[in-house]
Amino acid sequence: MSLGNAKRTANKEKRRELREQLSPDKEVSRDRKLIKEEVTRRLVSGVQTINLEYDSLYNQQKASLNKDCELLSLLFHRMFFYRLNEKLSGLNCDHTLRLSKQILTQMQLSRGKINEIFEVFKKNDGNCDCEILYNIESQLIGK
Repeated sequence: MSLGNAKRTANKEKRRELREQLSPDKEVSRDRKLIKEEVTRRLVSGVQTINLEYDSLYNQQKASLNKDCELLSLLFHRMFFYRLNEKLSGLNCDHTLRLSKQILTQMQLSRGKINEIFEVFKKNDGNCDCEILYNIESQLIGK
């Protein structure tokens, strides 16, 4: 067996061991169709049925430093930031809250709740869609 094959075999073995260590409730879906369905389910109804890689980005300790953490955490878990990033990925930001408003409307939130969310965004330097991702989502994810 060549050295390259030995390394690949060792890496496969390591990945298999890591998969076995994950309990069924910690498994992460990699199926694009299931991921899309899960994002839509959470966005509209707030019901989580499977774990996504995106969930592991959330940092409770970092998020709790913001006094609006409850609302922002709710938006994170309902996949608002994921969906906004998805929509912005193919576009240039027009420096409005147009896409955010579309997503919040899809979430079936009342006009009053949407206005409250926009106030929280503005208070946290989220004056447009791209700034929401850059300034606000970064307060909830990472180390």
